[in-house]
Amino acid sequence: MADAELTALLRRLTLPIYVPGALYASGAAAIIPVVPLVGLQLGLDVPQVALLVTVAGLVAVAGPLPVGQVAARIGERMTLLLGGLVSITAVAGCLVAALAGTPGLPWAPPLFCAGILVMTLGDLTWDLGRQTYLADEIPVQFRARAMTLFGGTMRVGRIVGPLVGAGVITVWGIASAFVVHLVAALVALALMFRFIPPRVPIPNVPDAAGPAPAPRRSDLLRPLLLVGGAVLVLTVARTNRDLLLPLIGQQFRHSEAAISLVFAVAAVVELAFILPAGSLMDRFGRAAVLVPCLALMGVAFWMAPLAASMTGFVGVSLVFAVGNGLGAGINKTLSADMTPTRNRAGWLGLWNSYTGAGGLLGPAIVATASGVAGVVSASIVTGWATAAGAAWALAWLPRLTPGRRRRTADPS
Repeated sequence: MADAELTALLRRLTLPIYVPGALYASGAAAIIPVVPLVGLQLGLDVPQVALLVTVAGLVAVAGPLPVGQVAARIGERMTLLLGGLVSITAVAGCLVAALAGTPGLPWAPPLFCAGILVMTLGDLTWDLGRQTYLADEIPVQFRARAMTLFGGTMRVGRIVGPLVGAGVITVWGIASAFVVHLVAALVALALMFRFIPPRVPIPNVPDAAGPAPAPRRSDLLRPLLLVGGAVLVLTVARTNRDLLLPLIGQQFRHSEAAISLVFAVAAVVELAFILPAGSLMDRFGRAAVLVPCLALMGVAFWMAPLAASMTGFVGVSLVFAVGNGLGAGINKTLSADMTPTRNRAGWLGLWNSYTGAGGLLGPAIVATASGVAGVVSASIVTGWATAAGAAWALAWLPRLTPGRRRRTADPS
């Protein structure tokens, strides 16, 4: 019966959530490699491009707080529509700027920069709407598997997007990557708006014992911060993995093509852990996945000196892949676990801002440690931080999150 219920749930979420998520992730991934290149083409210098990326990161960290409050008032369906329209408008602006093609047009660089920042705001609005919808729709006993599958569809999109982007760029030029994102976002938005029904308000039926008191903010905030601390470290680890692996490969003089191929192989390995990770979380609790995820990634960071050979570099990447693959969907699963039904979007905004700060903290660790002792030392420092996150998760997640599911005898 449980398997049939899960299958029906996943089928119901396919068109409104999973397919649009894969489409949008494909489009977003298609433009990631070209954003710096287009900026340089329009006349920005390298420090200006780096500043643009940094400001976009700040928007991604600070933005969920106000967006969450807005989403709590207008509902997740309207939040999805708003976020989609904002993103589509921003992508269109970036496309127009990219088509300008030369630094001689003074309006193109400001339009491009504004488009990137507005797109970041639209992306996080869209993501918050999907998180809220999934958290409310999925029963807790299926939460990890459904959330992990959602994370898996987005990872597939991040593999497909750059491949499609590379193909269209070869034929039509660098600006065509934004066309891929624009088309994918339009189709995704149409599917979501068509298949996500408006919420039916639940009547407020008075209870004979009186209304249940609303939980105190402090009672909700403390466990959210304690559990979210482990996810913040996971964000640091994931950010620094993507940042340090190419730098380590370059330091040990591996070719760019070899580094890219290793990344692709690692991405495929990660996909193999999507379904097992969700089943492990639903059956044995969230710590059963997050602790080994952080521990393995910490070990991979410590293995950086072994990457001097190509065999060692592949080995380091595969350990990262197994650890990161085990963590597929853990962020969104825990975000649903730790946020209440009442004003869920507002609490999810706080969660996203808090855990997303790791995306800024991680590069700061790399910049500081590598400036003092080099890239390999920065990897080892990140490994210690990640190991500390694993210990933190082991200490707090079993106490504050859904634990091992106990099997009960069939009454029939």
